[in-house]
Amino acid sequence: MIKKLFLSAFILGTVTIHAQVDSTKEEMIDFSQFEVVEPTEVKRYCTSKVLGLSPSKLISVGYDIQTNQTLKNYEGSETYDLIGNKNQASIQNTAGLRIAANYPILSNTKWLINLGATYWRSNFHMGSHDGTNHVIHKLHENGLTTMGLNTTIFKPLNEKYFVLAFASADANGDYKLNSSDIGSYLVKPKITAAAFFGKKRSDYSILGFGISRTYRPGALGVIPLILFNHTFQNRKWGIESLFPARFAVRRTINTRNLLFLGYELEGNSYNISNPSGVASIPFYDNLELRRSEIRPRITYECSLSGFIWLSVQAGYRINYNFNIDQGDKFRLIGSDEKYHMVNTLTNPLYFQVSLNLVSP
Repeated sequence: MIKKLFLSAFILGTVTIHAQVDSTKEEMIDFSQFEVVEPTEVKRYCTSKVLGLSPSKLISVGYDIQTNQTLKNYEGSETYDLIGNKNQASIQNTAGLRIAANYPILSNTKWLINLGATYWRSNFHMGSHDGTNHVIHKLHENGLTTMGLNTTIFKPLNEKYFVLAFASADANGDYKLNSSDIGSYLVKPKITAAAFFGKKRSDYSILGFGISRTYRPGALGVIPLILFNHTFQNRKWGIESLFPARFAVRRTINTRNLLFLGYELEGNSYNISNPSGVASIPFYDNLELRRSEIRPRITYECSLSGFIWLSVQAGYRINYNFNIDQGDKFRLIGSDEKYHMVNTLTNPLYFQVSLNLVSP
């Protein structure tokens, strides 16, 4: 009896297990739904940075001073006669504040766009001079001011090549910030523009060729430019250049101390006003002073604390152009077209010091 019950339970259990196995459907996986994922190539872009290059200045506040010099003003578009002391002035010094700001408003792998602003002031502290000379009087009373906005756009094309563009609009003239007629200068800005095509040769070198519409020679002109920033393999020496506008050999003492030897061509065109009742003579209408100077110099830059840097500069200011046109004329380099007035300046020493907030 017991054997029959045990046999019946065994048979029933076997049937039950078999039924459970059969009732469970095997999950079928369709491997055709899955594709083999190939690694995709990520496009890379070059940057504008060069290892060892001096840090970019985000905000700069400085003071520039030129020592004593003599100005002679030759009036007349044909003879340029110098009449006695009326057309001469002894300048004790030329000095003024220089403020610049430059900040990236868009920065990613495909674009780098910076927006900047500048304010440069030149006060002419005259010694002996005749106040009836219109040009000398305006320089003595008002000095010269540059105030403007600028933008720089760096666009990498791939890992090696890039395009670079720069543009600025500057209100230049014999005005002060509190001048009642400042608006007349703001509506007549001087436009400067440059465009480059270049190659990122390595992390230590960048080279570009471009062309510029510029007032650096004083008068409006078109100048070819070569951008070359390079750090040599020992990382102690380098070149920072935008030839022929500026050129410097860099000596890296250490990461917090840099020394430069080079030059810069500085220049712009300034509107000289002729308000009615002061000098209401057609000869003085629509005057533009073509100021341009070459500055051979030595510069020392160091980190005071973190991103706060000090820059000290000393050099010799060589007058290239201080003449006057009547109107904004375009002049080719080497043009022999006569100026409306010719001014000569002797060449003084100059010094410049600035505090700078630099980029990381």
